[in-house]
Amino acid sequence: MSDDANLLKRRARRRLVGAIALVVLAVVVLPIILDQKPRRGPQELTVQIPSQDGGPFKTRVLPPLQSPPAAAQRSESAPAAEEPQARPAPAAPTPAKKEGTTPEKARAKTKAVEAFVVPLGVFANADNVKQVRERAASAGIKSYTEQVKVQQGEQTRVRAGPFASRGAAERARGKLKSLGMDVGQVAQR
Repeated sequence: MSDDANLLKRRARRRLVGAIALVVLAVVVLPIILDQKPRRGPQELTVQIPSQDGGPFKTRVLPPLQSPPAAAQRSESAPAAEEPQARPAPAAPTPAKKEGTTPEKARAKTKAVEAFVVPLGVFANADNVKQVRERAASAGIKSYTEQVKVQQGEQTRVRAGPFASRGAAERARGKLKSLGMDVGQVAQR
């Protein structure tokens, strides 16, 4: 009986060692083999906010999106007065190198092209547009309108300006706020 007992103990030990080897293989080796890509740490996100003293914010002008065929047919039948709105705004011309042209003069020309506006609102009702424009005119501030397309249909955007400098636009904004008007932040046109 002792030989049978020793034989059973040896088999049990071999089975235990085999089971331990399989567990180690499953826990340690398989994840290393199966995970071929190195794990990436969390991505760092950097946000740079320009200072207010750094000058005006420069916006990008993006080309218009491709319009669906139905919109293309409608724009062909539209009067020529609406065509300028469909075209993207031209980029500021780059100053050509000429004799007597200095970087300071080029910057002055670029600043002359810049214009600032104060948003007064977007309205679907023409009477509201008229009231807002009249209130701005009573304060001695020029305003203009633009047609914009939104999900609810076509609406009219009202803006005060354009102003030659951010300071002039801020003064006009303050004047409009003192009249009790709800105005937006000064923006570059």
